[in-house]
Amino acid sequence: MQHSEKKLGQLISDLERDQIASIQKTLTSLNPSEIARLLESLTPGKRKIIWQLVDQDDEGDVLKELVEDVRQNLIGEMDETELIAVTQDMELDDLADLLVDLPEKVTEQVITALDQQDQIRLESVMSYEEDTAGGLTNPGIISVRRGITIEVLIRYLRRLNKLPEHTHYIYIVNKNNAYLGAVKLVDLFLEDKDKPIEAIMDESVKAIPASEDAKQVALDFQDLDLISTPVIDENNKLLGQVTVDDVVDVIQDQANSEIFNMAGLDDEDDIFAPVILSTKRRAIWLGVNLITAFLVAGAIGLFQEILQQIVILAVLMPIVASMGGVAGNQTLILVIRGIAMGKIQRSNARKLLIKESSVAVLNGFTWSIVVSALSVALFQTSWQIGLIVGAAMLINIFASAIAGVSIPFILRKMGIDPALAGGVLMITLTDVLGFITFLGLATFFLLGQT
Repeated sequence: MQHSEKKLGQLISDLERDQIASIQKTLTSLNPSEIARLLESLTPGKRKIIWQLVDQDDEGDVLKELVEDVRQNLIGEMDETELIAVTQDMELDDLADLLVDLPEKVTEQVITALDQQDQIRLESVMSYEEDTAGGLTNPGIISVRRGITIEVLIRYLRRLNKLPEHTHYIYIVNKNNAYLGAVKLVDLFLEDKDKPIEAIMDESVKAIPASEDAKQVALDFQDLDLISTPVIDENNKLLGQVTVDDVVDVIQDQANSEIFNMAGLDDEDDIFAPVILSTKRRAIWLGVNLITAFLVAGAIGLFQEILQQIVILAVLMPIVASMGGVAGNQTLILVIRGIAMGKIQRSNARKLLIKESSVAVLNGFTWSIVVSALSVALFQTSWQIGLIVGAAMLINIFASAIAGVSIPFILRKMGIDPALAGGVLMITLTDVLGFITFLGLATFFLLGQT
């Protein structure tokens, strides 16, 4: 983090002093991912200047690392010749990710320039959604048919100019390209060269279907400590492999998306986007929150009479809603993350509900006693109001725990991302329920006494 801040500060300082040579030296010392992060940290004007100084050989790799907003803006300022040039020598899986953002005419020219085998591989990868194993697949692998000897395979590998990046396995297929198994590259030099390749083939290296969700792929890599794994289509034909570097990106993207979604933001947006554009994007979410705020206000409005007669209730009621909101969000975040990591499913949701409800009851009783005592001591109010505050808070904390477990499953069933809408629903529910419970109990027990 400090390294990135230092580089960013240096670049901005060099820009202000027109130190082009120093900027180029700094950029040369960075990898494409670091350059991308720096570009995202600059305002559009400074970003354009830095982009012109990026080595053309690195431009394609930098573009694929950028968030969608920034990438599309930079692509929009490049001509066809430049765009075609940046795609040269890119890995096919990276090229597939970049082509979706390029103009159709440029995409056609890039694909046409590839050899027939690479065209087939690229089209295969692009036929799958980005958030699936197929979309993550790198078709740049080495696969051979069974029946050849280890010596023949070694001679074949030596004739290649270089091995594809992240070559940990040689994949074995039949004449129809159906996946059979894999051989570790290092094992080729440890076994008798006269052995047939299938004699050292490891059939336990299981392939994953191209349709598998990217989140599940990430869990597989985490659980099985994988470095790479083969990917097959619905007919068991080998498409390529997914490697750990792609999975790290999936995990990072997933974490970023959850954080941004909870605030109604998109992690692919440019943080330095024009003010009007950012305003429009956030206006919708603010409008949704305004609707929920009016719901809360409406709930409070039902009890205007008692609030006018017992003003201390207006002072105390935010405590009830706040405590319920905090408790509910603890459970909500736990469940959302658990679902994302595959730890929480329908089969164990009931047990989790019981556990979270028990935690809520214990915490509710503990803090309701504390709040009741503090209300009487600090605000010199009656013991009846202190008990009502405590009882309302206990009910709200208990209900928020049930909601925290239930809301993510309900939203998933409706096809809505729990990370996007769960927080708003939780805040609204705990506010409305907290105010209605507190003011309702106060009306029932106190209104007749005033």
